[in-house]
Amino acid sequence: MTIFDTLKRSELFLGLENKDIEKIVGLPSCRIVAYTDGATIFKEGEEASEFFILEEGKVSLIIGIRADESGGEQQTEWRTITRGGIFGWTALIPPHIRIGAAVSRGASKVVCINGRELRMLFDNDTQVGYEVMKSLVRVIGSRVWNIEKLLATGKRSPFI
Repeated sequence: MTIFDTLKRSELFLGLENKDIEKIVGLPSCRIVAYTDGATIFKEGEEASEFFILEEGKVSLIIGIRADESGGEQQTEWRTITRGGIFGWTALIPPHIRIGAAVSRGASKVVCINGRELRMLFDNDTQVGYEVMKSLVRVIGSRVWNIEKLLATGKRSPFI
């Protein structure tokens, strides 16, 4: 599978024309990175410089949740990213700090793009930026909705 194919089917770039996807593929930082099972892709609290689209495998998003009044923290997997899914979106949205960690589950391959390069492309081609940001709002909105449901009921949505 090519980077173009991965971006073409990604939840973030579905509405883009081929010429627009080619602009993203052409960014100097756009590349495929392979991870082994259990590899940490990024950690909570780090500066978010890279954005990711999963090409192959699975990635767990993990967040530290305060477990008790003593300040102890429990690591909780709150989402599993599957083929075509995005993660590391905080590289596109200020303050560009990771709100959780990402860990490879099994061997995985991801398309990695520098967030600054992608934001510069959006600034220079506002139509592409607008379309991608509309999709990003949908993705983030559905994830926030699922987190709110989980916090309120203890159950995950079957649709997310």
